[in-house]
Amino acid sequence: MDEKTVIIVLVALFIGFIVLFISRSGENYGMLNTSADVTAAFESHRPAPDLDYWFSGPESHPVAVIGVEKRFRFDSAEHWMRVRPGEESLKPLIAGMQSKAMQSNLNLRGFEMVDQRGERIGEWYSTVGIQAVIKRTGIDSVEIFPPSPGKVEP
Repeated sequence: MDEKTVIIVLVALFIGFIVLFISRSGENYGMLNTSADVTAAFESHRPAPDLDYWFSGPESHPVAVIGVEKRFRFDSAEHWMRVRPGEESLKPLIAGMQSKAMQSNLNLRGFEMVDQRGERIGEWYSTVGIQAVIKRTGIDSVEIFPPSPGKVEP
């Protein structure tokens, strides 16, 4: 092979690796999509019957409250505190979050949690700008790591 052919092959391989890396970089992670319906549900303390609720942070003013669809096994539940079933259990958590957010002049929002394919896996309520790692680990299992104001690595 002449030198020009070797250079072309190396450049093509390099570009191929870059394209492969970019296309696979976010493959296993989900995201949070802003939802006015989820915001309204949390702020009116209406738990959905198909969700199990969890919170992160102190009980007096959690950093986030999530609802994970009951059809999923929640593999990272040990990082969260479970919310007792019932409408009255969400009320003090949300009130504490609202009080803390008001003191810091922050806005609280509801989000739909979706997996990497866009399938809904639950709901999330926290301040805007919080980052999270949401990962579908199997057909019926998810990992959701507690929020962080900075870059998150699982």
